[in-house]
Amino acid sequence: SLCMTAPLAMVAFPLSIGMMIIIALLLIALLLLLVLYAINKHRHNHYVDITHLQSIQLDSGSLFSFFQPHLISINEVSQRGYSSMLSLAQHMIGIQPIADSVMILWPPSFDCYNILLPNSLNFPEVILGVPGSVDIKLISLAMYASSRANGCAYCTSHCCTFAVRRGVDPSILRNLLTEVSNNKKSEEDAPTTEDDPTTTNLSPKESAVIKLAYGLGTVPCSLTAETYNGVTKLFPPSQLEWLVEAASLFGLLNKLTDGLNIPLETSTYQETVDIMDTNYTLGRAAAGMIEGESTAAKAMRQPPPPTDDWTNIIAIMYHGLRPGSGAMWFERKMLRGIPTSAGECAVYLQERCGCSFSSVLHWIQHDRFRRAIVYVIGKNFVSDNLSLKLKVQVGLGYCDNLENAVVEGELKEVLTFVEKDGTQHSDSDKSIEALILSPTLQVE
Repeated sequence: SLCMTAPLAMVAFPLSIGMMIIIALLLIALLLLLVLYAINKHRHNHYVDITHLQSIQLDSGSLFSFFQPHLISINEVSQRGYSSMLSLAQHMIGIQPIADSVMILWPPSFDCYNILLPNSLNFPEVILGVPGSVDIKLISLAMYASSRANGCAYCTSHCCTFAVRRGVDPSILRNLLTEVSNNKKSEEDAPTTEDDPTTTNLSPKESAVIKLAYGLGTVPCSLTAETYNGVTKLFPPSQLEWLVEAASLFGLLNKLTDGLNIPLETSTYQETVDIMDTNYTLGRAAAGMIEGESTAAKAMRQPPPPTDDWTNIIAIMYHGLRPGSGAMWFERKMLRGIPTSAGECAVYLQERCGCSFSSVLHWIQHDRFRRAIVYVIGKNFVSDNLSLKLKVQVGLGYCDNLENAVVEGELKEVLTFVEKDGTQHSDSDKSIEALILSPTLQVE
């Protein structure tokens, strides 16, 4: 019998290996089919046509009206190597934003924007719920509360659609932020801006995150020690840092988009206006797009943004990981040569900018965020025919508005370095319009 079973075993063993290979190939094929289905479901690009944007009559004193004749179409932005970044934006907020057609006019700005977004929000880990990351709903609340505190109608609407798509209960945005907005005070009353927002459907973490982000979003910062200490009891330091980075990122984007008077996309307005708190109003910047539409279009409403399903998550992963052109490939390319540790980053900036920016770098725990910050500082230090001295002086004025004496001192170090090295970073006498149209300002 032993002689008979031995040959059978020899035959069965190769068969079992063959079956395993077939099963593995079938699973791979199934996975590919799921990816193709998800991508096909979300294949339609949604953006505002460039000719429509250029035809809108806006206040001639706004910055956006100055940029209007030079806006770059979304199709051209995609062709310049940003297709995955545009696709990710659409999956996140339902549209490829108008802001992209403006920021691409100065490529260093657009590159910095596309590096800061994923590294400040911890994408894609936060979408996948990787252990150690913060709940995406809490990140969404931090983004929205910061934007609401800043008063940027453009970013507030975008953060609203982002939050609902990530599963945030619309009633939290509508009811809680109405009270938070009512608590917003002037600079003289800043110590009392941290009054507890009360609502029955908030968890302790949700309440703490909104108070934290709202306090960080006011100018000057109105975050109190009491609020900060309360948040530290609910979140470990690593998670708290992601919340602060999310709120701070939109503190930056609020001022950028509001300052540039970028108009809000009508479709985004229509799907979010009834979700946001009743104190939400369109500012001078965001109102441009709405006022350029017909009365019927302004009165129309669209269904609330859909919550993420598995197809959207797979599509996000595809555009993030796509070989050769995905968001992670873009990030790897842009951050090539940027050190990782705080000490190495300080040396890197000291050599290039005359300041280590240690006050910013020493407390950052996450390597990916630290590298993104170092990249942005270094990228903006490259003059690209713009006056570096002027940029630093504007930064000093901004620090004065924010009452940030620490960063102000570091920028003074940079200014001293620039003035000593004036031949390398000389002021340009070109007009802004000439710089925008300069053929040297191209994507690297």
